[in-house]
This record gives sequence, C-alpha cells and structure tokens, in this order.
Amino acid sequence: MIEKVKKKIGIGIGILLVLVMGWCAVRFLLPNQLTLVEGKTAYYDVKLPVSVKSEDSVRVLGVTAKPTADNLHLDLGTSVTAQGIEQGNTKVTFYLFDKVPVKTVDANVLPDIELIPSGRTVGVQLDTKGLLVLGTGFVEDANGKKTEPCKGILKTGDLIQKVNGKEMKNKEIFLQVVGENKQESVVVEYVRDGKTNIAQIEPVYSPADQAYKLGVWVRDSIQGIGTVTFFDEETNRFGALGHGIYDVDTGGLMSLKQGHITSAQLTDIVKGKKGIPGELGGFISANEVLGDITKNTEIGIFGNAQTATFTGDSYPIGVRAEVEENKAIILSNIAGDTVIPYEIEIEQVNHFAKDSNKGMVIHVTDKSLLAQTGGIVQGMSGSPIIQNNKIIGAVTHVFVQDPTRGYGIFIEDMLQEERNINETS
Repeated sequence: MIEKVKKKIGIGIGILLVLVMGWCAVRFLLPNQLTLVEGKTAYYDVKLPVSVKSEDSVRVLGVTAKPTADNLHLDLGTSVTAQGIEQGNTKVTFYLFDKVPVKTVDANVLPDIELIPSGRTVGVQLDTKGLLVLGTGFVEDANGKKTEPCKGILKTGDLIQKVNGKEMKNKEIFLQVVGENKQESVVVEYVRDGKTNIAQIEPVYSPADQAYKLGVWVRDSIQGIGTVTFFDEETNRFGALGHGIYDVDTGGLMSLKQGHITSAQLTDIVKGKKGIPGELGGFISANEVLGDITKNTEIGIFGNAQTATFTGDSYPIGVRAEVEENKAIILSNIAGDTVIPYEIEIEQVNHFAKDSNKGMVIHVTDKSLLAQTGGIVQGMSGSPIIQNNKIIGAVTHVFVQDPTRGYGIFIEDMLQEERNINETS
C-alpha cells in the first residue's frame, strides 16, 4: 500500500515537473514584446498552441481579416499576424489553449515614418547637471599637515548643485566661491541617488596652490566622438550612439544639463586588435554646432538639429520581427566626409535580449573596412544598419577579443525611447 502511494506521488511530481518545464519553455519561446508600424502588418513566428488578446485598446492592434475583441489570434502551428491600427502602447496576453494566461507583454505601434540614416561622425559635448564628483583627497596645509576636508561627506558620483547658495555652472565658479570664503565653512548642496543633501565643509589653504581647497575632484563636461544614427525630416529630431554616455571615472550615466553635437574632423584611426579596441581620433569643432542634445539615455542620445544638417535618402523602418540573420550594411564616414556603405553579416538576432543595445550580433565582412579599422572601433557607435532597404538598427559595441564582431540595437528601441522622451518633456 505504501509503495503504491509512493509511486503515485512520484508520478504526480513527475507530471508537475513536466508541466512546470513546459510552462517555462512556452514563456521563453514567446516574444518579450510586440512592435509594429502603424498601418503595417507584422508576422511573429511563434508556432505554439496559444492565442493572444489585447488587454486595453482594440484601436491599437488588430488582425486584418478579423478585427474583433480578439485583436490577435494564433492557430496551432501558424504565426501571429498582427496589424498596427493606430500608434500607441498597450499590453497583450498570450493564452495557452485559449484559456490559461501564460505571458503578458508590452505591445507598441510606431508611426509609419521614414528616416534618413546618417552615419556621420560628429563631436559630442555634454555639460553635467551640476559638478560631478570624481573623488576626494588630501590637502596639505602650511604646516605640512595633510587633511581631508570632504572625507565622509562627498563621494564619487555626487552632483554638486550649489555652494553658498550659488549655482555651480562650471568648475571656475566653484573655485571662485570656495576661494572667496577662505577658511570659513562653505554650504554645499549636492544630489546623491536622486536625493538632495546639504553639508558644511571647511576649506584648507594650500600653499603649493596658493588657494583654499576642499580636496575634491570635479568635472563639469565631457567630450568625445560618435556617430549619428538617424534624422527625422518631419520633426528635425536625431538619434545617435545607440548607447548612453557614461563617465569613465564614476561609471555612471552622465546627468545632462545641456549638450551639443558638433562638426568633427577625423585625423587618424587606431585599428582594433584582439584584446585592444581601436578608436577614431580627431578634432571637435566646438563652434560648429550641428544640433542640441536634449536627453542622454541608456540606449542613445537624442535631440534637435537643423534640417540642412543631415541630408540623404529616407528609408522606412524595419522592426525586429523583420530583421534576418543575413547580409546587411552599415553606414560610416571614417574615410573623410563621405558616408560609405560597408558590408556586414547579422549573425544572431536576440529577441529576448535583456540589454536593449545588444539585440543583434554583427560581423564585419567588408574588406575595405577591415583594412582601415580592423572591424568595429570606438567612435563608430551609432552607425546605422540597413537591411532589405530598411533602417533596422545601429552599431553599439565591439567585442574586445574579436574586433570584427560586435553588438547592434534595434531601431524600434531607439524610436520608442525617443517617443517616451517627447511624451514626458
């Protein structure tokens, strides 16, 4: 009797494990999000016995042949056929055997627009929202004593907003206010983890520098070279880089007060080698402003530019469901001012990537580009990727151990981020 009970329990546990594993497998095989273009039809090759229904708005998603309450429908062994009716965001839920909810995902419908894929290398200038603290240290006074005025008060990553009530627009103002206060304590207002704090710090006179100091290293701006991905002639908006701009000292995403993209003149190329990433070198023409950066995000910088700044043929956008593991091209102007197409191979399309700017694995196959750069180098981030006459994404990272390969981001993620910026601004 006991043996029979044990056997039944064992069978029950086995069935339960199979169901759990099956459940997990189904969830993994289903997409993490659905992205469509307004007025266009997309096909999602799921091939599972599931149906999918919109939870919110029948006006956002629909099936061309059957636009009823079931906005999307999937038959066993076929693909989801979805139509973007009206731009917007909603959520849809996948149901197993039309009854059991398995997974709820975001569904986004992007406007039916065409973009100019740029590929132009530009200078990038960002002014921080306050003074970024890089670190603290000692100050040696007139008696040779080393003291650390900011110890236990400020730390790397803090943003100094005001000193003695005066806004810190740059390092020069910071040095001036501290110097004017001499040995009297200054009131420092700073932001840490989104919270504003106030502290009093007593400056120390440094005979070596002939100045009163707080023993803190700060930065008020950052410069570099990157590539513009797209320009929208209808809105004069641009997107670039495909990843955020991080401070090399703090490792944090730069908090933007204001920023610009400017003309840049490339002077040399350091070829990438195994274990050593290459880079584009050149001069940034700070006075030749091409556009204003309005947002620095995890998946790119965005802003406004003049219509005449970026010209060329416009391309429709291709969402991730259309991206193929096949040949494509990237656009870059590493050779002078002319933007040139270079051949690549999209080796992997990762629909489930947790990191948005690692949605594709790309392989540079163009002999000319390999001869000049060795593959992907720093400064090429943002180079647009074209496939089947559609702009589908941008180059974001290089593999340090293999500079011929790197990651790319889907254009839909950059456009969705831009739309979020516009809705909240």
